[in-house]
Amino acid sequence: MFGFFKRKKKQETPPPAATGSTAPNTQIHYHPDLVDQLHQDHQQLLEQFGQIKALAEEGAYDRLPDALREFGDMLRGHLLTENVKLYVYLQHVLTNDPENAELMQGFRTEMRGISKAVTRFLEHYSVDDWGEGRKKQFLGELEEIGKVLVKRIETEEKILYPLYLPPEDYA
Repeated sequence: MFGFFKRKKKQETPPPAATGSTAPNTQIHYHPDLVDQLHQDHQQLLEQFGQIKALAEEGAYDRLPDALREFGDMLRGHLLTENVKLYVYLQHVLTNDPENAELMQGFRTEMRGISKAVTRFLEHYSVDDWGEGRKKQFLGELEEIGKVLVKRIETEEKILYPLYLPPEDYA
C-alpha cells in the first residue's frame, strides 16, 4: 500500500525553471524564467486593476468585492514569488556588491510599505456596502493606488529585475 507513495515520490523532479546554479553558499536556485514570470504577473495585475477601474466607472459596485479579492490574491502570489525567489536570491548573490545590495533592500522595504497600503485598501473596499460617499472615495483612492503600482512596476522592471542574473555572472 505504501509502495505507491514511494514510487510517486521517486518520480518527482525539481521544477523545470530551476537550474543547477545556486546562490553562493546556499541551496537557492537561479530560475532563468523568473523575470519573464514576474513580467507576466505585472501584466495580469494591471489588467485586473483595469477591470476594477472599469467596474467602478460603470457603477457595477456589486461586482467590485470579488474583483478586488481576485486582485489581492494575484498580488499576494506575486509578492510571495518575489520574496522567495527574487529577494532572497539577490540578498545572497549581492553580498560582494554593497551598492546593489542596498538598492535591492530599498526596493524590498518600499514594497512592504506599498503592500500594507494596498492590503488596507483592498480590505476596506472588499465589502458590499457602497454608499455615495464610499463610491467617490473609492475612485480617488483607486487612482492613487494605480499611480503607485504603475510606478513601482516600471522601476522594478527597469532597475531591480536586471540585477537577477545567474550566480556565475556575479563572480
